[in-house]
Amino acid sequence: MIKNYIRIAIRSLVRNKLFSTVNILGLAFGIGSALLIFLWVKDELQVDHFHANTGRLYRVMENQKYTDGRIFTFASTPGPMAPFIKDKYPEIEKAARFTWNVSHLVQVGEKGFFESGRYADQDFIEMFSFPLLAGDVRTALKEKNSVVIGRAMAEKYFGKVEDAVGKLVTMDTKDTYTVTGVLADIPKSSSIQFDYLIAFQAFWDPNKEWLDSWGNNNIRTFLLLKDGTSAEDFEKKFKGEIRAHEKDSNTDLFVQPFEEAYLHGNFENGVLNGGRVDTVRAFFIVAVFVLVIACINFMNLSTAQATKRAKEVGLRKVIGAVPRQLFRQFMGESFITVCLSGMVAMLLVWLLMPVFNEIAGKSLSFSLLDGQLILLFVGIIFFTALVAGSYPALFISEFKPVQVLKGQLRSGSRAAIFRKVLVVLQFSLSILLIISTVVVYRQMEFMEQRDLGFKRDNLFYVWLQGDMANHYETIRTRLLSSPGIASVTASGQNPIDIGNSTVGVQWEGKSEDDRILFTVLNVDQDFIQSMGMTMNEGRAFSRELVTDTANYIVNEKAAAKFGFKEGVAGQDLTLWERKGKIVGVVKDFNFGSLHSAIEPLILHIRPKELSCLLVRVKDGETEAGIASMEKLWKEYAAAYPFKYSFLNQDWEEFYKSEGQRGKIFNTMAVLSIFISCLGLFGLSAFSAERRTKELGIRKALGASTPGLIQLMSREFTILVLIAAVIGCPLGWYFMDQWLKGYAYHVEVGIVTLVVAAVLCLAVSLLTVFYHSMRVATGDPVKALRYE
Repeated sequence: MIKNYIRIAIRSLVRNKLFSTVNILGLAFGIGSALLIFLWVKDELQVDHFHANTGRLYRVMENQKYTDGRIFTFASTPGPMAPFIKDKYPEIEKAARFTWNVSHLVQVGEKGFFESGRYADQDFIEMFSFPLLAGDVRTALKEKNSVVIGRAMAEKYFGKVEDAVGKLVTMDTKDTYTVTGVLADIPKSSSIQFDYLIAFQAFWDPNKEWLDSWGNNNIRTFLLLKDGTSAEDFEKKFKGEIRAHEKDSNTDLFVQPFEEAYLHGNFENGVLNGGRVDTVRAFFIVAVFVLVIACINFMNLSTAQATKRAKEVGLRKVIGAVPRQLFRQFMGESFITVCLSGMVAMLLVWLLMPVFNEIAGKSLSFSLLDGQLILLFVGIIFFTALVAGSYPALFISEFKPVQVLKGQLRSGSRAAIFRKVLVVLQFSLSILLIISTVVVYRQMEFMEQRDLGFKRDNLFYVWLQGDMANHYETIRTRLLSSPGIASVTASGQNPIDIGNSTVGVQWEGKSEDDRILFTVLNVDQDFIQSMGMTMNEGRAFSRELVTDTANYIVNEKAAAKFGFKEGVAGQDLTLWERKGKIVGVVKDFNFGSLHSAIEPLILHIRPKELSCLLVRVKDGETEAGIASMEKLWKEYAAAYPFKYSFLNQDWEEFYKSEGQRGKIFNTMAVLSIFISCLGLFGLSAFSAERRTKELGIRKALGASTPGLIQLMSREFTILVLIAAVIGCPLGWYFMDQWLKGYAYHVEVGIVTLVVAAVLCLAVSLLTVFYHSMRVATGDPVKALRYE
């Protein structure tokens, strides 16, 4: 019996080549795209879950409360915290300090390269699962001059892993470290990446003056709680630890499971408010949407073609077949079609995986030997078969044999209405995706082109290395007289990624209870002019006025916080007990992510703390300007490889991951339209075939070709318009919610909704036009003879 069912299923597929091709291709694209997205989602969900101590690992977080009512949440913590709380709280098994990423020039003999690494306590490599290929994990970072390097570094500098342990490496031409271990390759599913780890003591000793303070927050602290410890109970005891050391502190502590930190990293006013998990959920929903659209195609075409199988069903029922048997038969046929589509989908995934990885910035792989992948694929196949095949099988199995054999079967209004509902649903989802695509594209373009408050074109920077900081003024003077150079300035940090802030600001009229967070940036006297910023009040710093080294410039947001009744310029201001005057107010400029509003900023001059040299080149003379910089680099930092970055490229890099997600959305939207049109192509072919004789009669009676095309297109036009009425409000709502994640963003706008609806209507009409034209221009004599 089963063999007979399979034979009939294959015959049916071969007999209806057009509809079979449309069904298989539509499902294949739907299954393939869903499989790619699910692989991406799976990869995201697995980040940081490979650690053996997952479930007991936590990161310490701070909630800082300010008098304006806002609560800022940071992962930065005080330097002395980790060893202190490890001794104080018996619930803590291990505690480790971990710095932000640092870049050092690493030299071994004649080899020298910039490498990125971290400073970490010994506990770090014991609590996290970063295994050593060589060395003792229990002692690798105990000594101050110890460094643990990755496999790639070991092979680059020493040839073999086993040859690295015990050898010396020099960093920044002056500090020597002993290699005490070689790390295995860090999994790509780790949110923490580094080339090497240096013992934290090497960071502590030269920075102890400011690092050994409970009032400074600058490093990460990780905890490994003992088995059976309640994180909630521990948090209650631990919450006020900083307040116990700093009486005027505004900070409460809490712990976040490390395995959740990657996906749940956004906090708003001290409350967890999503993060990358929102994107994961959105992509999962998009994948389901595309798969459902493909399933709708199958359901529509299968029910539309049902009348061709009516006599077969009637005869089977007459000789004793019951609806349950027929349901199983047609579900089996659907399953065969889905399996064929699955094979095509696997081929598509295999072919498109490199392209998808490039778009998504991932390194996903597709292997039939991966058990989880096989389970995922089988799950998609069964889900698709169930959703796509259940209604057509049920619909066909309920045919009445008497009506069928008498030739009285009609497609039925219920089936026709159901097909129309499915088409509306299909195009509603497509319109929603188109709106999402347009809005995401516009927002990405807005971020790339937004006026940041300064000119970022033709501007590159280098980090002051070697002896450059000590000779900054000489370098600046020589650069200004070199080919291709328009202006030169310097700052303490990258001006679009400032991470230094304080509440240590005093001014006349400030209440003792006021705690307002100000961002602080150290600059030289030419910063405002070289960056192309605009002064709203007062003046910029001047090299002609020696007193400016004690003065300040603030942005508009900071000026508003002071509450001065008269002008801000000329008012006294004290920063970290250093009294000076505000000489000007600069127009607000973005020095961080567009997700957040511009914060109050104070600019001040400290010549000995400059680290970032910014050079603006003349139009069309970029190469000459870089060559001029390189010449001086070789003179003052000869041991360091010359390395520069353009500020524009850094800005784009900040939003690279969002751009990648935008490209995936674009691809899914185009695919959804394509799959929808495949279904519409099949339905219009069926409609044209069913109405061939009717159109022949109309043409014989004088109907024009345009009139017949309009008649054929009217039904589908109405359905797409209904879909627009449903999809446009939904698209506007969801994208409006998404845009609220940006402090500066575009608006959805009526134009976006109209474009989405018109695009969907135009593509659908073009799809229907082919069959309408073919039938409308056909020979009416042949049409009247059509059976």
